[in-house]
Amino acid sequence: MKKLLLMTAVATLFVSAGCNCPCGFSGKKEKAESIVAKMQKAVDVSGKQNKTTSAVIVYDSHLGKKKNSRITLKLKKSGKIRLEVRRENSLMIRACNGKVGWEYITGKGLRFLKAAELNELKFQAAYLAPNVKFDKLFPNIKLDGSKEAAGVDCWKLVCTPDAKFKLAPVIMLVDKNNYLVIKTIEEYKKAGKVIKIATYFGDYEDYDGIMTPFMMVSQVDGKLLESKLVSVKWNAKIADIEFATPKTLSKAK
Repeated sequence: MKKLLLMTAVATLFVSAGCNCPCGFSGKKEKAESIVAKMQKAVDVSGKQNKTTSAVIVYDSHLGKKKNSRITLKLKKSGKIRLEVRRENSLMIRACNGKVGWEYITGKGLRFLKAAELNELKFQAAYLAPNVKFDKLFPNIKLDGSKEAAGVDCWKLVCTPDAKFKLAPVIMLVDKNNYLVIKTIEEYKKAGKVIKIATYFGDYEDYDGIMTPFMMVSQVDGKLLESKLVSVKWNAKIADIEFATPKTLSKAK
């Protein structure tokens, strides 16, 4: 479940970081570059994206019969990220100060992230950044024809991350009429298995100048996770201590 909550948070912010809002009618042939440019422009309703260096995003998620989880994502320039998942009496935190990553889980305590986990978290911090530039993060973006998603005719983009991240491509299905992202598909390796996560997005809203999906549904291993956005604050004041390695871990290193 922890993995599903983490990836859903990532997928949601990936969309809000750079892709939605009606921005044109597509009645002609497109290229990957033109589609991505329209997506990037569409999200930046007020022209403030380049000036946005931090964000705090909160939403509630519901997995099957289990009680709701409150997910909080904190992002700051220089690759800083902190993810908190709260449910009943449990808390999970994953954070990175741009270099070192760590995790805390109720009942299990603190630990440093393994190399692969840290690499994954650094990538998430990069593409969830409010001022992300897709052409830098994804050196290779290809248009792979069309595909239907949720009854909508979409462009299919295959976005390959920078080689240093060693991650599989992210597939994005983009509405041909308004350039909203309808669906994303991600693959991650864990314990020798490939985990595929498909996330559907809807009910986009303008949150202080940046368009953001309000509802989403993620599917993995036959489980559905429904999430509802609670609040978004761009350029939020976040102390660096929120991302710093806890002293008990620093001493044990």
